[in-house]
Amino acid sequence: MTDGPIKCNFIAQEDIWSIVDDFRNHYWPSNVLPVDIEKIIEIGLKMEIIPEHYIRQYAKIDAFIRSDFTGIIVDYDQYMDSMGRYEKRLRFSFAHEIGHYILHRHVYEELHFESPREYADFVLNMPESEHRKFEWQANEFAGRLLVPRSNLHEEIQKVYHKLKENSLLAILKEEPEQVLESVAPTLAKPFLVSDDVIVKRVESGVTP
Repeated sequence: MTDGPIKCNFIAQEDIWSIVDDFRNHYWPSNVLPVDIEKIIEIGLKMEIIPEHYIRQYAKIDAFIRSDFTGIIVDYDQYMDSMGRYEKRLRFSFAHEIGHYILHRHVYEELHFESPREYADFVLNMPESEHRKFEWQANEFAGRLLVPRSNLHEEIQKVYHKLKENSLLAILKEEPEQVLESVAPTLAKPFLVSDDVIVKRVESGVTP
């Protein structure tokens, strides 16, 4: 652990976007959708994906990155689920952990945790306000990594034109939140992310 209190450095949202765009251009230059996050981890970053039992039970999370950056530990039951029910959730979790690796490496290098219990202790000992900042930054990184702005803009344009063809632009103007909720599954499909992730991406500043 660090000698003093853990602090999260301020990173502007626009700076996170720039960092993640540079990362994606380097590790996923084809820009093919959906972004193959596991390939980036295992081949690009040369980390292992390590399924372990009881991650949810011990740490109340889906995955966490080892402080030595040798791998990402993921909940066994979710990762091995034959129905693929957790695929979208875990894709975001993996991208989130990469966000910690890129944005918070200087902090993690001063820590030591490899087991779920050690990680849980790390989180519990962190001031709540600092933890929220760390998580927000990693979430912003993950969303931008899996849902590139240019691609999302293209998908929004497609939906916008369909609304226009069906004379539904008035509803879009009057009830934008309701319309976004209804079209979120369509927008999310190419990116293989949840509807919630798409909604957050759209609300972050992408417009028709």
